[in-house]
Order: sequence, then structure tokens, then C-alpha cells
Amino acid sequence: MHFSRFVITLFFCILYFQSSAQQMTRIKGRITDSQTNEPLPFVNINFVGKTIGTTTDFNGDYSLETMWGSNQIHISYIGYESEVRNVDLGKSQVINIKLKTKSTELKEVTIVGSRKYRNKDNPAVGLIRKVIEHKSKNRKEGFDYFSYDKYEKVEFDLNNITDKFRKSRVMKKFQFVFNYVDTSEINGKPYLPLWIKETKARVYYRKEPRNYKEHVYASKQVGFEGYVDDEGIGSYINNLYQDINIYDNNITLLTVQFNSPIATLAPQFYKYFIVDTVPVNGVPCINLAFTPRTKEDFAFTGNMFITLDSSYAVKKINMTIPKEINLNWVQGLNIEQEFDSVSTQGLMLSRDMIAIDFNLTKKGKGLMGKKTVTYRDYEINKPLPDQIFKGTERIIVEDSASERDNQFWAENRHEKLTKSEVGIYEMIDSVKNIPAFRRTMDLLFFLLSGYKDFGPVSIGPVNTFYSWNELEGFRGRFGMMTTPSFSNKIAWETFAAWGSRKSYNGKEYSFNDRFKHFNSVKYTFNKNCIVYPYNHIQVSYQHDLEIPGRELQFVSEDNFLLSFKRGINDKMFFNDLVQIEYLKERSSGFTTDFILKRINQRPFGNIDFSYVDSGEPRSIPSINRSEAIVTLRFAPNEKFYQGKAYRIPIFTKYPIFTLTGIFGFKDVLESDYTYQSVQFGFFKRIYLAPIGFGDLNLDAGKVFGRVPYPMLVFHKANQTYSYQLESYNLMNFMEFISDQYVAINYQHFMNGLILNRIPLLRKLELREVGSVKVLWGTVTSTNSPKNHPADLFMFPRELNGQPSTFTLASKPYIEVSAGIGNVLKFFRIEVIKRLTYLDNPNVSDIGIRGRFKFDF
Repeated sequence: MHFSRFVITLFFCILYFQSSAQQMTRIKGRITDSQTNEPLPFVNINFVGKTIGTTTDFNGDYSLETMWGSNQIHISYIGYESEVRNVDLGKSQVINIKLKTKSTELKEVTIVGSRKYRNKDNPAVGLIRKVIEHKSKNRKEGFDYFSYDKYEKVEFDLNNITDKFRKSRVMKKFQFVFNYVDTSEINGKPYLPLWIKETKARVYYRKEPRNYKEHVYASKQVGFEGYVDDEGIGSYINNLYQDINIYDNNITLLTVQFNSPIATLAPQFYKYFIVDTVPVNGVPCINLAFTPRTKEDFAFTGNMFITLDSSYAVKKINMTIPKEINLNWVQGLNIEQEFDSVSTQGLMLSRDMIAIDFNLTKKGKGLMGKKTVTYRDYEINKPLPDQIFKGTERIIVEDSASERDNQFWAENRHEKLTKSEVGIYEMIDSVKNIPAFRRTMDLLFFLLSGYKDFGPVSIGPVNTFYSWNELEGFRGRFGMMTTPSFSNKIAWETFAAWGSRKSYNGKEYSFNDRFKHFNSVKYTFNKNCIVYPYNHIQVSYQHDLEIPGRELQFVSEDNFLLSFKRGINDKMFFNDLVQIEYLKERSSGFTTDFILKRINQRPFGNIDFSYVDSGEPRSIPSINRSEAIVTLRFAPNEKFYQGKAYRIPIFTKYPIFTLTGIFGFKDVLESDYTYQSVQFGFFKRIYLAPIGFGDLNLDAGKVFGRVPYPMLVFHKANQTYSYQLESYNLMNFMEFISDQYVAINYQHFMNGLILNRIPLLRKLELREVGSVKVLWGTVTSTNSPKNHPADLFMFPRELNGQPSTFTLASKPYIEVSAGIGNVLKFFRIEVIKRLTYLDNPNVSDIGIRGRFKFDF
């Protein structure tokens, strides 16, 4: 639910107003040749006087659905006479049309319109193969050096603004915003600007050694301070609207990969048609239409204009996506790119526009997101100094970028803002000052993020106020943290919890057993505590329970929904932890984290610290540990969205490396042991278009020194019914332990590759997911209580004496899963199969787990 803060901000009006006064007009039909009855592909159909239209597919079929049409449609096709047909607004209708050929014939090209499409002897395919053959010469990355000036504008608009919406009771105090309503040139819908961001940058490229740098020297955006992370929104939007290079084989858009119409193997996935020859900005070009062979594939449909010379370069391209592909919330998508000649060096990208029509429903209000980028002042093959390319970060933002004044922007924009865009800054400031808006946003954020601000403090998260477990019974918790209004430099966080159970297994609980608490004070060296990159020191104390081997992603351990567990969960540690941490992040993606901590740890529940001395079992009440922990993390070009108490990574093609060293010191602060351990982690998202993408996690670790089992590695287990990505979902807590291990976790997402081709399931837009998790590990003789019974604690057992904690010496632990994602747009359900160690007590070999997931 963490993305909801971003989504709710942009959709705040949608949540209020999903009804619409307008009636939907739906038209479908087929367009054919009047003499041969052959279907005509790529015929243009547009509402007269509007910018709303479509083209026919390979079978000559078309469909239009809108609330903003006119009472006539215009049909045009090269070589045929145009026609105009009347339309009944607000109704569904079928309009089939037979077009008559003109008396004059085209001499420049032959139009391909055969129903039996083949690559062999097809002039359109021959043409695209020439374009593919010349890709290396036409793409800008073929130059040794280049640089250019870049102006980028990203905006989000509320569209489908109806009269009923304007006159609704809840909009009574917001009437002034309708002064900024305009009509979209892309989809013909009236829209109201909500959010805008502008940047100016100088971009530098070097071929050998390959490097790319973008120096942002000006940045301006409308802000929703206090409600969302503006910087995080920018990162998230940039990830949705990644730069598109049509000469690449794959194009990443909306977090998924599409096959480019100029990919090396594109003729196997696309159909191509030569439409006509036209001049584009005075340059003779061939209009080549393209469409996916399979409409459900992640591919494009549109027109590219190829220069009518030996360069076979793309002068212009317009493309969209088939409505049949499996994308959530997207009602339409348009991409336009234009290329202009740069001296004698060929064609370079001069303008790039991506527009996406987001909508929860077809009829209701939605968002139009548009990114426009223009490129000027190219310098080609002019050597660049090495100083420009120092460092690992691709995008460098000047400290003064956000301080540029209005005069600077008026003089340096490549294109003037529209009237509605100019007014958005003033409009948003006015909206934020309206009490009704603030009350609405506060309520929504409290419900979805779990926090409620009260001046200098914020209460929450609300989903942790109530939970329960085997040892505590009902657990009530109350927490709070300070807000920036308390201090920009200092942050305080605390919670207190109380367990209702007074005893367990005949053992009475003390007040200290039932009362848990946490306190933390953080001082930042940045201008405030939530500015990236982090640079802070934090001191904390915690008196609370720990479930060994439990590791949750992006959720609190006291989450109410995670109280529901399978099996028995009666073994925990009670920790008194004092910790000092210094965290330093860098914009290069390199992070250092230094921690000093002292832990007093005692067994709690059905567990003890027992050993054998001279043949007699003995036990101790607790152990002390003093540790220094050093973590080095490298995540180049990492982006994320963050909120009050969480940070959500936005995964891209770049890997993430983590190396952690733990050093225990005996006799320091009464510590009982000397030991060391090292852990290594690697993560990589692997794009495998057209079969989806995969997430690969590799982990390894080793403990050095003789230590009891609480200091060994309890592998990540999960006994809740929520699917945990990095845990073993059919492994019990504390079931497996190691002092050295290697693990592989691979999850694959097919994006509906199979299910989207099954007619009865296609409309559900389900997506296939699957995973394989393999864990190798062992406990060496150094740390085996069988070999050292007087020095090491015995592994935990059940009350009947049956072992409950095991090693992995004989074989790896393996579990696999297969499931369906995008259920009702938000849920992922998987069937998990455990393949090894099925004879261990209280285990299941199969299970069903679910997970909430917001995705496109």
C-alpha cells in the first residue's frame, strides 16, 4: 500500500467522482474495398472536428469508444475516396464501410493490403530489413562523442471533466480551478492540470570507454509538501516514462519491456505495410505502418516515416499500443518522435512525446500523464574532457537547480507553456490552502499510510495498534514519531506495547515480560531527515521480542494481518538492544552503514539456553553480545519512493550489491563471545522480452568462531499467509540453522504471456508468476553442539523432546511456486510446493499464499 500515497495524491478527485454525466458513444465496424471486398488495414477514422480517432487493424476492423465525440466520423485512406458518416451520440452502433478507389493511382509505392500476409517477397518487410541493417549507422550511440541541451516537461492532468463534475456539491469550493481546463490535442478530452515538473540539462556521451552523464542545472515542479515525497514521485514517474530509443531491440515503458518495431527480430513479431510516400518537414519519406502479429504481445502499432534515400533513417514515428495487451489502468498510450538533421552527421532526435491515459474505469475520470522532451544545440564528435565523466551516477543535479527564477525559465524553455500549464503553480498553491482539501488528504493518508499528524508529532501506524501471537496473546501497541514541524534536523520515534497473556506453559510473566518499548533519536547532517541521500546518526534502545528467521519486506512486524499464522510459533528471543548507527548514502549509489550494538538476549517461550556439563543438563538465563557491523552497499542509479517510515525501491536493469561484516568482541560491555561473520547479497532484475522478466537474488554467508546457536544464521522463514518475496514460505521459524550457506532465489513474471491468449480468461488480465528457491547450508563441526556439548547450547526442541531445529547438511532446501498475479488488479496468489525435508515435524509440503501488489 506504500505506492498509494503517490497514487492517491494524483487520483484524489477520482476517488470522489467516478460518475459521469456524459453518455459513452461506441462505434465498431469493418472497412473494405468496394470492388474486391478485401479488408483495408490502417484506414483513418476520426470524429469530425475532434482529435479523437483510430485506424483499422490488419483485418480492416476498428472500434471507437469515447464520451467526447461529434455526430460524424470521417474515413480516409490513401488511394480511396474519403467518406463521412453520421453517428448517434451516446449509443452503441456498427458502421461498416466500403471505400471506392480513386481514378488516379499512386506511382511512388505499391500499397500492400493482402489478407495473406507473408514476409517473403514483401516490399514492406524488405524495407524494414534495410532499416534494421542501417541501425548502427543511424543511432546516436554510434558517434564517438556527442552532447546536447535537453528540456523535459512532465505533467499529470485530470481528464474527462464533465459538466456534472463541475457542478457537483463537493466541488463547490473549488470552482476557480475550472478556469484552467483545456482540451487535449491527443485524445480530445477536457483536462485539468494537476502536477508539472520541468528540467533543463546538458547531456554528454562518450563511446569509449562508454559513459553517459546528464547534468541537471535547472528544475522546477509543483509541490504537495506534507502529503507526498515530491522527489520520490519524480523518480517513480521517470521510471514509468523512461527514455525511448527506437533503435534498441527492447523498449522499457511502464516498468515492462516492449519489442521495438526496429528490433533485429522485429519481422518475426510485426506485420509491415507500405502506405504511401509523404514529405516530412521537406524530406521525402516512406510511410511504413506496423502492427503486432499477435495483439496480446507487448509491442506497438503505428507509422514510421523512413527517409527515401540510402540512409534508411527514421525521420518520424508515431505509435501506440494494442488495447488487448495486459496493462492495468492504461486506456491509451501515444508516442511521437521526430528527428532532424544535425549538420552533415545525419538525423538526431529533436522531439520526444509520450502520453498515457490512466483510468480506473472507462467512464470515470482519470489521469493523462504526458512527458515532452526537446533536444537542441547538438555537438557531434567533439572530444569531451574526462572530468565530465567522473563518478558513477548518471544524473547529477546541481544544488542550485531548484533556485532558478521565472525569468530564467522564460528565456530557456524550448517551448512555451500553455495557458493552463502556466497557471498550474498558482492553482495548486490555492487548492492546498482550502480546508476541505487538507481534511480530505489527511483522512485518505491516515487510512492508507496509517499515520495521522498532530502538529509536531505523527501517530501510527494504525495497523500495528492491535495484533496477537502465541506467547503474548493480544498485543496492544501505540507509536508516534516527530514531524518536520518539530525539527528538520532531529527525529524522535517511540512505541510502547503490552501483552495481555499473564503466563505461558505454567511460567508467570513479570511486568518486564509484558511491557515492551522502543525509543530512537536521529540527527541528520542533511537539511532535513528525509532528504536523499541519507546522512545521519541514530541512537536507539529496544526492549522487545524477536522471532528468529522472520524478515518482512516493507511492512511492520506488528501488522494486524500478519497475526494469522500457520502451525506453532512459541519460540522467541527477548532482546534488550542498545544501538548506535551512522548511515551515509551517496548519490553514486554507494552506501556505508556502521553500527555498534549491545544485546542482552534471553529465551522466551518454549525455548532455553541449555548445555551439557559433565553429563548433566544445565542452562543459563541470558547471553550478552557486543557487535560492530559494517555494511557496504552499491546500487548504481537506484531510484525509490519513500514515505514517513518506509522506502520502496524502484527496480531497474541495474544490479544491487551488498556486503556485511559482523564482528563480536568478548568482554566488551560484558560480551560473552568473540566471533566474526560475513554476508554477501546480489540482486538483478533481468528483462527477457517477450517472455516477461525475472528477479534474481543470490545470497551467501559464513560465521567464523565458536558460538552458540543464537548467533548462527536462522534462515528466512514465513509462517504467515502473506507471500514473502525473500523468505521461504513453507519453512517454519527457527526450522533451519547454518554457519555457512549459499542461496538462490529466482522469481519470474510472464505478464500474461499465456493467459492473455485464452479467450475466456483474456478479459480478467491475469498474469503468470513463478519462483524457485534453493538453499544450501551446514553447521560445521566447530559450531555443532554434538561435538562441543559443554560449550554450545543444544538446538531447540519441542516439549516432547522432538527436535525442532535442523541443519541442511544432507541436501538443499527447495521450494517452488506457480501462481497468478493481477487478480482484481491488486493481488498475487501462489501455490507453493516444498520439495525437501518433508519428514520434519509440523511442516506442510504445499500451501497457498497471497500478496498485495500495485502494478501496471
